[in-house]
Amino acid sequence: MDALVAKGVCRGYGRQKVLEDFSLTVGAGRFEALMGPSGSGKSTFLHVAAGLLAADAGSVSIGGTEVTALSDAAAAKFRRRHVGVVFQTFNLLSEKTVKENILLPLKLDGAAKGPEVEERLKRLADALGLAGALGKRPEELSGGEQQRVAIARALVVEPDVVLADEPTGNLDRTNSQTICELLRGLNATEKSAILLVTHDPVVAACAQCVHFLKGGCIAASHDPQGDPARVSELYLETCR
Repeated sequence: MDALVAKGVCRGYGRQKVLEDFSLTVGAGRFEALMGPSGSGKSTFLHVAAGLLAADAGSVSIGGTEVTALSDAAAAKFRRRHVGVVFQTFNLLSEKTVKENILLPLKLDGAAKGPEVEERLKRLADALGLAGALGKRPEELSGGEQQRVAIARALVVEPDVVLADEPTGNLDRTNSQTICELLRGLNATEKSAILLVTHDPVVAACAQCVHFLKGGCIAASHDPQGDPARVSELYLETCR
């Protein structure tokens, strides 16, 4: 079963159309990226896919469930159990420890205890270099470390898909590269599909496929072959 299927999604703000007949399929376990100029609808689509924003038309299904048909309450519940969301601004709770932030989605579902949860937490903390930081507060961490906490929180529920909205946008080049490598490694080991929005060719080159937006829909899709220069060329070609 595909992790995410979008069909004919439309979304506008007033008279401005942002998404127009947007369709995309991300296979289970895939790592794919969305690129496009500012205002092209990248973040808007992620918010629709996560059930945070209603579509004007069309549908988005995750793991076989049509998210766009759910009520707000049902979408929130589904998101906690099946969708990991990573934002550019981390969105960590300052009064909570790193461990508490990571386990928050499970706690909201009453499932944050037990040996299986502790094992999952340990695995993610080790993979993301957070094993020594679980008792710290977010303000005690660097920006790169905070983003790793946000990634761990997104993955702790073992979601069908992780939606990452410019996860390296507030990080320097070194931390950006580290986050990309971590995401690629976690994609291989955790088996959750990842759809990442970015404007950075270096970040996009880490994905297995890059989709380029133009006119509110996917204009082209390519294998970046790990080459940022190729991504830049394809992006410029698409935007002409």
